[in-house]
Amino acid sequence: MQDTGTPVRWAVGQSAAIELDLALAMAGGLPPRPPLGEEIMAALDSIPPDWRARWSEMLGQPRRSVSLLEDAAALAGTLGAGEYAEATLAIRELTSAEALDRLAAQAAEVGLAPDLSLPLAERLADLAARYKLSAYAALGFDLPMPRYRWLTADVGRAVRILRDGDLHERFWQWLDRFYYECFRPWRLSRQEFVRSLQGQAEAALGGSAGQGAPPTTAWLPPQCALLRYPELYAAATEARISVLFLAEPFGMVDLWELRPGLLIVSFAPAGQLLRDFENRARDVAMRLKALSDPTRLIILRQIRHFGRANTEIAKYMGLAQPTVSVHAKILLEAGLIRSHPEGRAVRHELVTSEVRRLLADLEDFLDLPDDAPGAAP
Repeated sequence: MQDTGTPVRWAVGQSAAIELDLALAMAGGLPPRPPLGEEIMAALDSIPPDWRARWSEMLGQPRRSVSLLEDAAALAGTLGAGEYAEATLAIRELTSAEALDRLAAQAAEVGLAPDLSLPLAERLADLAARYKLSAYAALGFDLPMPRYRWLTADVGRAVRILRDGDLHERFWQWLDRFYYECFRPWRLSRQEFVRSLQGQAEAALGGSAGQGAPPTTAWLPPQCALLRYPELYAAATEARISVLFLAEPFGMVDLWELRPGLLIVSFAPAGQLLRDFENRARDVAMRLKALSDPTRLIILRQIRHFGRANTEIAKYMGLAQPTVSVHAKILLEAGLIRSHPEGRAVRHELVTSEVRRLLADLEDFLDLPDDAPGAAP
């Protein structure tokens, strides 16, 4: 759904930029990295280490997935382009000054203007972040997500791959290789799946595009953001925003992206990805449950440097030995300790790496946004 001037309020389509951002995040081991089938996982895992290293050299090592190509495509007006060449050619030809002029004209419609005190690249990133946040404020979201600093960092990366950016040549050579050697072959294998999704949406909506509000939302899975967020549903049904129903190859059930006047939302039926997500939640919850008792936390602290026998732990804590054994069994099943016989007693040792992995898994699962001091609201 591009800026063509046509009063289309909903459409069914694809976005090469969003697909590539997802693929690059998964290739780099960033969340989300759900099991996606043997073919794509094998393709992503087979990427040479030096190839991955170039990504880090160019764009750093973010702890989360970034909207690099999505932001670049939004600046170039090709966010709704489904073909790689169409989506990326306009980005490659766009300069920072041209992007700022284009964005300033759009932002002026919601009362925003560039900050002339900033250098060009920062000015563009700042305005793009404020413009995107205005979409959340316009729909009444109490806490716009993601935050200003997160967004400026993402757009700042996108500016570096524009025609006058310092990474322009290196990045596009790297991405072309990634696309044609890795992603495109897998994408072709998913073509029928994407066509099926698109066909289902068009059948439910009565076409591939239309004016006014989407005629129905009953066909969407309950996990779809359009049904989960009343703010989005109200804006779409009142035709205050356009909606791009995204047919994508990964089978995401709850992917969504909000920009001024536009909601991009996936609609794949709940399938293996959701089941894997739920299994991951159960796994993290089971391990966290092992930490939910203060006695078990004290045991972990006791054995953090040196292992201790259950008799020693019981004596220190004033507990019966069977009580310590029960707590130790829970910690052992969660993988947080290892236990082995020591004479007539049992010795327990902390598995430091598993405790750290649990905390990292929790942060990755929650996909927490930055909450940096000084970030703009």
